[in-house]
Amino acid sequence: VFGLSGILLAHVFFNMPLAARMVLEALEAVPHDRWRLAAQLGMGPAARFRFIEWPALAASLPGIAGLVFMLCATSFAVVLTLGGGPSASTLEVAIYQALRFDFEPARAAALTLAQLALTGLLVVALQSIGAPLAGETNLTLARRGHGLPATPGQSAIGFLVIGLGAAFVGGPLAAMLVAGLKADLPRLLGEAGVRQALGTSLVLAVISAVLAVSLTFSLLRLRLARQRARRGGRPGWVEWCAGNGASLILLVPPVVLGAGWFILAVEAGQLRLTGTIGPALVAVVNAAMAMPFVMRLLSPAHDAAAARHDRLAANLGLSGWTRLRLIDMPALKGPLAAGFAFAMALSLGDLGVIALFGSEDFRTLPWLLHARMGSYRTDDAAGLALILALVCLALMMVAARAGRETP
Repeated sequence: VFGLSGILLAHVFFNMPLAARMVLEALEAVPHDRWRLAAQLGMGPAARFRFIEWPALAASLPGIAGLVFMLCATSFAVVLTLGGGPSASTLEVAIYQALRFDFEPARAAALTLAQLALTGLLVVALQSIGAPLAGETNLTLARRGHGLPATPGQSAIGFLVIGLGAAFVGGPLAAMLVAGLKADLPRLLGEAGVRQALGTSLVLAVISAVLAVSLTFSLLRLRLARQRARRGGRPGWVEWCAGNGASLILLVPPVVLGAGWFILAVEAGQLRLTGTIGPALVAVVNAAMAMPFVMRLLSPAHDAAAARHDRLAANLGLSGWTRLRLIDMPALKGPLAAGFAFAMALSLGDLGVIALFGSEDFRTLPWLLHARMGSYRTDDAAGLALILALVCLALMMVAARAGRETP
């Protein structure tokens, strides 16, 4: 599985569920009236696909493909773990190697500029074809269907496709589960280094989630305030930045952000202090990278709650902090909890910035997992992977449950 073939297979593994979800979002965005009209006209499966489903898919597939391309082009952890040398490397891995192994800040800076230019060109290309960035796709958690009965042939094809997809995605997860259960989990959890790494990961995840949710909510409130102030007309640059600033963070991958801070520490002659400032930098960068996704979790619920309660708040004479405490916050408890859990899960599994600042004194669970794999302690690595997966799964279950509590 190592080398280019393994990297390609891993990227398909990670991005196929995202692509499937976005395709489902595109189909669920079709107005229900069209499905009702199709039923009234007696359209069969082929006619429904031709006149209803395919137009929605044709408008979304280029954007989905472009987004997956961008995520693969800025990948780091997969390439670092499964890389097979210079022939199967990326700019982000080259930046990491230039700083951690070769200690050539000048070359790392040049590679960082090249990475920024590449991501900028990719974003421009995506926008030109109408592709959504990851931060521009609302992360809705409620599902709805068109209510039309499926034919036996459709059901058979659906079961076959879902079965193949489940086998492809579930196979590695099942292998990890089996290998993790075979590991000596009590011994691993009894190791001081593992407990320290798990505790560090949880603390950093909580700090990152608090920062991500707080900053995102502040941007949403600023955007809403500017919208109310202008009362029509085109949005100003402050309102535009408040609404799109989180998405623009995707232009800068986490390793590039970490490399920037690393180079600044070198230039300031404070490289020895990175062990002190490292945790703060990791938390801040992880929070920044979670903001686009938290923004799209909170934005629909926030805007809907604001529109629903504006007249009520005006009649009661409530504004500012009083309105936020009595009206808006109770309606947003579910989405805020979902965003918090989602940001925690993203921070827990990140290997980008910690790969630059991690050490024996400052390590997280992903960093320790990568170190155990690098030393060929595969049993320990499998056990650590299972622990990390269970924690992230619990957080995502919390996010999914809280996300259903929309106003």
